Amino acid sequence: MAYPELRSAAEDIAFVLDRLGVGEALTRLAPFRDFDTATLVQIVDEAARFSREVLAPLNAVGDREGCRWRDGEVRTPGGFAEAYRQYRDAGWPSLPCDPSWGGQGLPIVAQVALQELTAGANLAWTMYPGILHGAYECVHRFGSPALRDAWLGALVSGEWLATMCLTEPGAGSDLGQIRTRAEWIEAGSDTVRVTGEKIFISGGEQDLTPNIVHLVLARTPGAPAGSGGLSLFLVPKVLVNGERNAVRCTGIEHKMGIRGSATCSMAFEGATGYLIGEPHRGLEAMFAMMNSARLHVGASGVGLAQNAYEMAARHASERVQSRVPGAAEGAPIVGHPAVWRLVEGQRVAVEGARLLLYRAALAIDEAHHADTPEARAQANALAALLTPIVKAMLTEQAFQGASDALQVFGGYGYVEETGISQYLRDARIPMIYEGTNEIQAVDLILRKLVRDEGATLSQWLTWTRVQVSEARGIGALGGFDTALADIDHWRALLPSIIALARTTPRAALCVAGEVMRVVHGLTMAGLWAQAALAEHRAQGEAGQGGDAKRRAARYWLKFELPETRRAMAIVAAQIRDPETAE
Repeated sequence: MAYPELRSAAEDIAFVLDRLGVGEALTRLAPFRDFDTATLVQIVDEAARFSREVLAPLNAVGDREGCRWRDGEVRTPGGFAEAYRQYRDAGWPSLPCDPSWGGQGLPIVAQVALQELTAGANLAWTMYPGILHGAYECVHRFGSPALRDAWLGALVSGEWLATMCLTEPGAGSDLGQIRTRAEWIEAGSDTVRVTGEKIFISGGEQDLTPNIVHLVLARTPGAPAGSGGLSLFLVPKVLVNGERNAVRCTGIEHKMGIRGSATCSMAFEGATGYLIGEPHRGLEAMFAMMNSARLHVGASGVGLAQNAYEMAARHASERVQSRVPGAAEGAPIVGHPAVWRLVEGQRVAVEGARLLLYRAALAIDEAHHADTPEARAQANALAALLTPIVKAMLTEQAFQGASDALQVFGGYGYVEETGISQYLRDARIPMIYEGTNEIQAVDLILRKLVRDEGATLSQWLTWTRVQVSEARGIGALGGFDTALADIDHWRALLPSIIALARTTPRAALCVAGEVMRVVHGLTMAGLWAQAALAEHRAQGEAGQGGDAKRRAARYWLKFELPETRRAMAIVAAQIRDPETAE
């Protein structure tokens, strides 16, 4: 007996693009009016084929071999460089880039699908080109004309890869402690000599491309203390004249997971660098890169969870063990209620995460290309609200999903031969890099809720409430009545949460994680309602079709929504009697 809900990521992405109207919404944006949903689905299918046939066979190879460092040079695992050559030759790096720079002009939605599929097949490999789009965005938006002319084309084509150099020994999340310095070569120029040490730099050295563009945060002479005094510089491995720049890899980390990704320590020894943007406004330019990275980290979480789920579902469908209640002798273990809960919970989490991921990606496309300034501003605010939720909750779900998948395998999952343990190890790092998930929760409550008095969240909850209200009429989905009450209760609490954050920020931040979970849960109520409605309407129009989304929504309402209510109760208790951890 095969688990009946096993479907590929590409199939479910197609559902989101088609049935949930993401593709149709994109065609209303001026740059994408010539792209229909069928075109996007074809791109997804080809990305799935590349991931399945080229990257997936290298996943265990990268984990087994790791990277090798010697005398400043790094060798990636066998097959990685050839896979990148195929990736570049196929034009994947240029997917969302400006056509005037050689890009294909496709939406961010397509780029996110590519990230999900490649990361799910091989996260360690995907980390090499993973930061490329963020680097492109940074240079494209903030670089001078001369800087764009010299460096942007090779980034768009993928001829060169890029890194993001923030972290230093003793200066991780607290960027104000950065000590790397940049000294102007001459007054009035945009060229500097960069000196300092950076650590945890993904792809800081590799053998996939002949050049690497490092984007480095550093402090210029006389700059203000703290993060407000930082500037951003483009520091290439190889200069335009072909000379090797004074930057070298001093070693690589030996890690719990993503062993095929070179995590480097980098020494900048008076290296030539070029200013990006304005002096002392480096964080503004860097966050253009980091926000892109955070969305892509969330996509990686979905990909990892999808592949771990597929492995668990297949194993549960094939593994025959003790007698299943109500089934014949020799039935697969998926018939056991406890195993079914593990497998079905993974399915619902993965498909729900995908609903959120592509809604956030659509908001970014709308923020860039909507017809009016007001529409662009509204979409930008929604994208800013959803991005920390995507990064934090989707990576948390990936790790939990990989753990549940290993549990399905039992003892066989704990040995390396089955491969599921690699997914568990690899899925742990996305919860940490690009800003830990705790930082995402702080960002949500202080920067996204307090800053606009909850206006963006209130508008989003209005949309959510409409979806939930309409879905109540679908049979067997009465749980949406409870979800509706939860939305109203949270909206009533919101002014008190904002007041607490203003008057006693420590008390509010003690429950930042619970605030994140509530906003995520109520968001998912709206998205599951939308998905169930779309499936219900399609079945009514066509007179046929399945009910997988409605059953997933029913599962979520029964087994997951109560966790949102629990988090809401903790927040309410903190409002009544603040605990400040002092």
